[in-house]
Amino acid sequence: MSEQQPVSEATEAAASDQRTEHGSPGQESTAPESGAPESTPPAARTRRRRWLSWLLQGMVVVLIYLGASTWRSHSLLPSDGSVEAPAVQLRTLDGKSFDLRQLRGKRVQLHFWATWCTVCRQEFGALNSVHDDLGDDEAMVSIVADSEDPRALARFVQEHDIRYPVLLGSPDVLRAYQIQAFPTNYYLDAKGRIRGTDVGMSTRWGMSKRIGCAR
Repeated sequence: MSEQQPVSEATEAAASDQRTEHGSPGQESTAPESGAPESTPPAARTRRRRWLSWLLQGMVVVLIYLGASTWRSHSLLPSDGSVEAPAVQLRTLDGKSFDLRQLRGKRVQLHFWATWCTVCRQEFGALNSVHDDLGDDEAMVSIVADSEDPRALARFVQEHDIRYPVLLGSPDVLRAYQIQAFPTNYYLDAKGRIRGTDVGMSTRWGMSKRIGCAR
């Protein structure tokens, strides 16, 4: 009988190392996981930068608007209750006489505006809502600056569904209230004293709140 040649220990060790390196048959090799986060696509980064730019520009516009409104309010009559509202004796669209004193006992919003004012037009809906929700001890009166043609103004009021009273303004009244921009609001207490002012666009909630606080 021929003797079998023994397998050297070095050969077995090499084979074992090879199996360990490549894995046993039937097993899938697992690729190493990368710890680096996926990069943001260029299009997404561009959109994000664009939205941030628009947001910043919008904030700047709002801040400028608020600053200008605050500065303009300083040119109005004092609103600490120390000053009585100047006399207002004007005519309505249908030719009737109006005197502000007839509203004594009520908190009053005096709204100064002009038909050419874009911001004023944006407030028509809010003003209608405020007027419709007024209490028995509250009133709203608007004074239009460009009142040269009452008939054209009456058509304008009808076309825009303005439901609150409109008075034909005069240069004397505008000067007395120191009106320099539109829209401008004065808020009077029941004794006719000025308790609040604002210039520029106001919200329905803001105007209602100021009327309620005119005490």
